Amino acid sequence: MLGATALVLLFTAAILLAPGAHAAGMSDAIPGSPLDAHRKQIPYDNGVHKIARVTALVAYALMVATVLFGFLLRLRFLQRAIKRSTAYGAHMSLGLSALIFGAMHGLTFLYQPVWRIGVSELIMPFSAELQRFPVGFGVLGTELAVAVTCALWLQRWLGYHRWLRFHQFAYAAFFLVWLHVFTVHPEPRHLGLVAVLVAGGATACLLLFLIRVFPPRSRQRQESARLAEEIYR
Repeated sequence: MLGATALVLLFTAAILLAPGAHAAGMSDAIPGSPLDAHRKQIPYDNGVHKIARVTALVAYALMVATVLFGFLLRLRFLQRAIKRSTAYGAHMSLGLSALIFGAMHGLTFLYQPVWRIGVSELIMPFSAELQRFPVGFGVLGTELAVAVTCALWLQRWLGYHRWLRFHQFAYAAFFLVWLHVFTVHPEPRHLGLVAVLVAGGATACLLLFLIRVFPPRSRQRQESARLAEEIYR
Protein backbone atom coordinates (compact mmCIF):
# COMPACT_ATOMS: atom_id res chain seq x y z
CA MET A 1 0.00 0.00 0.00
CA LEU A 2 2.92 2.32 0.70
CA GLY A 3 4.25 1.71 -2.81
CA ALA A 4 0.88 2.56 -4.34
CA THR A 5 0.66 5.74 -2.26
CA ALA A 6 4.18 6.72 -3.33
CA LEU A 7 3.24 6.17 -6.96
CA VAL A 8 0.20 8.43 -6.67
CA LEU A 9 2.28 11.11 -4.94
CA LEU A 10 4.89 10.86 -7.69
CA PHE A 11 2.29 11.41 -10.37
CA THR A 12 0.81 14.32 -8.45
CA ALA A 13 4.28 15.90 -8.25
CA ALA A 14 4.59 15.44 -11.99
CA ILE A 15 1.32 17.27 -12.51
CA LEU A 16 2.48 20.23 -10.43
CA LEU A 17 6.02 20.41 -11.81
CA ALA A 18 5.54 19.52 -15.46
CA PRO A 19 4.65 22.15 -18.07
CA GLY A 20 1.01 22.65 -18.92
CA ALA A 21 -0.81 22.05 -22.15
CA HIS A 22 0.41 25.30 -23.64
CA ALA A 23 4.03 24.12 -23.34
CA ALA A 24 3.69 20.99 -25.41
CA GLY A 25 5.88 22.49 -28.09
CA MET A 26 3.25 22.30 -30.82
CA SER A 27 2.81 25.20 -33.22
CA ASP A 28 -0.64 24.08 -34.37
CA ALA A 29 -3.65 24.42 -32.11
CA ILE A 30 -4.42 21.18 -30.30
CA PRO A 31 -8.13 20.34 -30.68
CA GLY A 32 -9.85 21.40 -27.47
CA SER A 33 -6.90 23.48 -26.25
CA PRO A 34 -7.04 27.13 -25.11
CA LEU A 35 -5.51 28.19 -28.44
CA ASP A 36 -8.15 26.23 -30.33
CA ALA A 37 -10.88 27.92 -28.26
CA HIS A 38 -9.30 31.33 -28.87
CA ARG A 39 -9.24 30.79 -32.64
CA LYS A 40 -12.86 29.65 -32.60
CA GLN A 41 -13.76 32.59 -30.33
CA ILE A 42 -15.19 30.25 -27.70
CA PRO A 43 -14.77 30.91 -23.93
CA TYR A 44 -12.24 28.68 -22.18
CA ASP A 45 -11.97 28.10 -18.42
CA ASN A 46 -8.36 27.54 -17.36
CA GLY A 47 -9.46 26.41 -13.89
CA VAL A 48 -11.56 23.62 -15.38
CA HIS A 49 -8.63 22.72 -17.63
CA LYS A 50 -6.32 22.32 -14.62
CA ILE A 51 -8.88 20.20 -12.77
CA ALA A 52 -9.25 17.97 -15.86
CA ARG A 53 -5.49 17.54 -16.11
CA VAL A 54 -4.98 16.76 -12.44
CA THR A 55 -7.85 14.28 -12.23
CA ALA A 56 -6.70 12.57 -15.45
CA LEU A 57 -3.17 11.92 -14.26
CA VAL A 58 -4.21 10.95 -10.74
CA ALA A 59 -6.78 8.52 -12.19
CA TYR A 60 -4.05 7.02 -14.41
CA ALA A 61 -1.68 6.69 -11.45
CA LEU A 62 -4.37 5.00 -9.37
CA MET A 63 -5.18 2.63 -12.22
CA VAL A 64 -1.52 1.62 -12.51
CA ALA A 65 -1.39 1.12 -8.73
CA THR A 66 -4.55 -1.00 -8.89
CA VAL A 67 -3.05 -3.29 -11.54
CA LEU A 68 0.23 -3.62 -9.62
CA PHE A 69 -1.51 -4.29 -6.31
CA GLY A 70 -3.87 -6.80 -7.95
CA PHE A 71 -0.89 -8.67 -9.38
CA LEU A 72 0.76 -8.86 -5.96
CA LEU A 73 -2.53 -10.00 -4.45
CA ARG A 74 -2.88 -12.72 -7.08
CA LEU A 75 0.63 -14.05 -6.43
CA ARG A 76 -0.03 -13.91 -2.68
CA PHE A 77 3.17 -12.05 -1.87
CA LEU A 78 1.47 -10.12 0.91
CA GLN A 79 -0.16 -12.92 2.91
CA ARG A 80 2.61 -13.03 5.50
CA ALA A 81 2.61 -9.26 5.98
CA ILE A 82 -1.11 -8.44 6.04
CA LYS A 83 -4.40 -10.29 6.04
CA ARG A 84 -5.84 -11.20 2.66
CA SER A 85 -9.07 -9.37 3.47
CA THR A 86 -7.08 -6.20 4.17
CA ALA A 87 -5.12 -6.53 0.92
CA TYR A 88 -8.34 -7.20 -0.99
CA GLY A 89 -9.93 -4.10 0.53
CA ALA A 90 -6.92 -1.97 -0.42
CA HIS A 91 -7.07 -3.28 -3.99
CA MET A 92 -10.77 -2.42 -4.18
CA SER A 93 -10.18 1.04 -2.69
CA LEU A 94 -7.52 1.83 -5.28
CA GLY A 95 -9.76 0.66 -8.11
CA LEU A 96 -12.78 2.64 -6.91
CA SER A 97 -10.63 5.74 -6.39
CA ALA A 98 -9.36 5.43 -9.97
CA LEU A 99 -12.94 5.26 -11.25
CA ILE A 100 -13.97 8.27 -9.16
CA PHE A 101 -11.12 10.42 -10.46
CA GLY A 102 -11.79 9.16 -13.99
CA ALA A 103 -15.44 10.17 -13.70
CA MET A 104 -14.42 13.60 -12.35
CA HIS A 105 -12.09 14.00 -15.32
CA GLY A 106 -14.89 13.25 -17.78
CA LEU A 107 -17.42 15.52 -16.08
CA THR A 108 -15.10 18.52 -16.29
CA PHE A 109 -15.55 18.57 -20.08
CA LEU A 110 -19.23 19.39 -19.64
CA TYR A 111 -17.97 22.87 -18.66
CA GLN A 112 -15.61 23.43 -21.62
CA PRO A 113 -17.77 24.59 -24.58
CA VAL A 114 -14.97 24.05 -27.11
CA TRP A 115 -15.21 20.27 -26.63
CA ARG A 116 -18.99 20.12 -27.27
CA ILE A 117 -19.30 17.15 -24.95
CA GLY A 118 -22.55 16.33 -23.20
CA VAL A 119 -23.77 13.45 -21.08
CA SER A 120 -24.49 11.30 -24.15
CA GLU A 121 -20.88 11.68 -25.37
CA LEU A 122 -19.63 10.59 -21.94
CA ILE A 123 -21.78 7.46 -22.12
CA MET A 124 -21.61 6.46 -25.79
CA PRO A 125 -18.02 5.68 -26.94
CA PHE A 126 -16.83 7.34 -30.15
CA SER A 127 -19.78 9.73 -30.31
CA ALA A 128 -17.84 12.94 -29.58
CA GLU A 129 -17.40 15.47 -32.38
CA LEU A 130 -13.93 16.56 -31.29
CA GLN A 131 -11.16 13.94 -31.14
CA ARG A 132 -13.66 11.13 -31.57
CA PHE A 133 -11.27 8.21 -31.28
CA PRO A 134 -9.05 9.48 -28.41
CA VAL A 135 -12.13 10.45 -26.39
CA GLY A 136 -13.83 7.18 -27.33
CA PHE A 137 -10.88 5.16 -26.06
CA GLY A 138 -11.19 6.86 -22.67
CA VAL A 139 -14.95 6.37 -22.43
CA LEU A 140 -14.80 2.72 -23.48
CA GLY A 141 -11.88 1.96 -21.16
CA THR A 142 -13.63 3.56 -18.20
CA GLU A 143 -16.86 1.68 -18.89
CA LEU A 144 -14.98 -1.61 -19.17
CA ALA A 145 -13.24 -0.86 -15.87
CA VAL A 146 -16.65 -0.19 -14.28
CA ALA A 147 -17.93 -3.53 -15.62
CA VAL A 148 -14.90 -5.37 -14.24
CA THR A 149 -15.44 -3.73 -10.85
CA CYS A 150 -19.16 -4.50 -10.77
CA ALA A 151 -18.43 -8.15 -11.61
CA LEU A 152 -16.84 -8.50 -8.16
CA TRP A 153 -20.33 -8.58 -6.67
CA LEU A 154 -21.33 -11.35 -9.12
CA GLN A 155 -18.44 -13.64 -8.29
CA ARG A 156 -20.63 -15.95 -6.23
CA TRP A 157 -22.99 -16.54 -9.17
CA LEU A 158 -20.36 -16.58 -11.93
CA GLY A 159 -17.99 -18.94 -10.14
CA TYR A 160 -14.39 -18.09 -9.34
CA HIS A 161 -12.79 -19.25 -12.61
CA ARG A 162 -15.31 -17.51 -14.87
CA TRP A 163 -15.08 -14.37 -12.78
CA LEU A 164 -11.27 -14.48 -12.92
CA ARG A 165 -11.31 -14.68 -16.73
CA PHE A 166 -13.61 -11.68 -16.90
CA HIS A 167 -11.58 -9.81 -14.29
CA GLN A 168 -8.57 -10.04 -16.59
CA PHE A 169 -10.35 -7.60 -18.90
CA ALA A 170 -8.93 -5.00 -16.50
CA TYR A 171 -5.78 -5.16 -18.63
CA ALA A 172 -7.85 -4.29 -21.71
CA ALA A 173 -9.46 -1.42 -19.80
CA PHE A 174 -6.03 -0.10 -18.83
CA PHE A 175 -4.82 -0.38 -22.44
CA LEU A 176 -7.79 1.67 -23.68
CA VAL A 177 -7.21 4.32 -21.03
CA TRP A 178 -3.53 4.44 -21.97
CA LEU A 179 -4.52 4.89 -25.63
CA HIS A 180 -6.71 7.80 -24.54
CA VAL A 181 -3.89 9.41 -22.56
CA PHE A 182 -1.38 8.85 -25.35
CA THR A 183 -3.49 10.11 -28.26
CA VAL A 184 -5.66 12.89 -26.84
CA HIS A 185 -2.74 15.25 -26.15
CA PRO A 186 0.87 15.43 -27.40
CA GLU A 187 2.39 15.85 -23.92
CA PRO A 188 2.78 12.07 -23.25
CA ARG A 189 4.43 11.72 -26.69
CA HIS A 190 7.14 14.32 -26.02
CA LEU A 191 10.01 13.72 -23.62
CA GLY A 192 9.20 15.11 -20.20
CA LEU A 193 8.40 14.08 -16.65
CA VAL A 194 4.75 13.24 -17.37
CA ALA A 195 5.70 11.30 -20.51
CA VAL A 196 8.28 9.25 -18.59
CA LEU A 197 5.82 8.42 -15.81
CA VAL A 198 3.02 7.53 -18.22
CA ALA A 199 5.38 5.29 -20.18
CA GLY A 200 6.75 3.77 -16.97
CA GLY A 201 3.28 2.89 -15.70
CA ALA A 202 2.31 1.38 -19.05
CA THR A 203 5.54 -0.64 -19.22
CA ALA A 204 5.03 -2.03 -15.72
CA CYS A 205 1.46 -3.11 -16.51
CA LEU A 206 2.58 -4.64 -19.82
CA LEU A 207 5.24 -6.70 -18.06
CA LEU A 208 2.70 -7.93 -15.51
CA PHE A 209 0.31 -8.85 -18.32
CA LEU A 210 3.03 -10.84 -20.11
CA ILE A 211 3.88 -12.64 -16.87
CA ARG A 212 0.22 -13.59 -16.48
CA VAL A 213 -0.03 -14.78 -20.09
CA PHE A 214 3.38 -16.52 -20.12
CA PRO A 215 3.98 -17.63 -16.51
CA PRO A 216 7.39 -19.04 -15.49
CA ARG A 217 7.80 -22.80 -15.78
CA SER A 218 8.01 -23.20 -12.01
CA ARG A 219 4.65 -21.49 -11.63
CA GLN A 220 3.19 -23.64 -14.43
CA ARG A 221 4.31 -26.78 -12.59
CA GLN A 222 2.73 -25.50 -9.37
CA GLU A 223 -0.56 -24.78 -11.15
CA SER A 224 -0.52 -28.22 -12.83
CA ALA A 225 0.14 -29.93 -9.50
CA ARG A 226 -2.66 -27.97 -7.84
CA LEU A 227 -5.13 -28.87 -10.60
CA ALA A 228 -4.11 -32.53 -10.48
CA GLU A 229 -4.62 -32.54 -6.71
CA GLU A 230 -8.10 -31.08 -7.14
CA ILE A 231 -9.01 -33.64 -9.81
CA TYR A 232 -7.91 -36.71 -7.84
CA ARG A 233 -9.08 -35.44 -4.46
